Amino acid sequence: MRALATIAVLGIVTLSPPVLAETWRTKVTLMEVGSPANCVEADVSKLFYDLTVTDSELSVKTDSGKTYSTPVAADGSVKTTFMGSLGANTYSLELTGNVKTREFEAFNKRFSCRFKLTPVQ
Repeated sequence: MRALATIAVLGIVTLSPPVLAETWRTKVTLMEVGSPANCVEADVSKLFYDLTVTDSELSVKTDSGKTYSTPVAADGSVKTTFMGSLGANTYSLELTGNVKTREFEAFNKRFSCRFKLTPVQ
């Protein structure tokens, strides 16, 4: 009887649904309205981030290979800070957006630069 109960419990534990992950690549573009000159001069044409959402967590993988994770709110919203790089320079970026709409912005306080992360195919 104990063996049957053990098998039943193990069967329930192993039948848990798999964790689904959704990944997409984003291209970084400057939101030019009101941007300071140093932001306009930044060449972000080859800058991409890979975003992955799993259950209630968003992971951001930078071009340099670093990965940052943050919780996702019930409404899909996200707000976190991570380090991004452009050439040899590294910058602190505030990422805000929504995983449901895939609309994200990154803001650098130091230079007041605001960027849009647009999904690419």
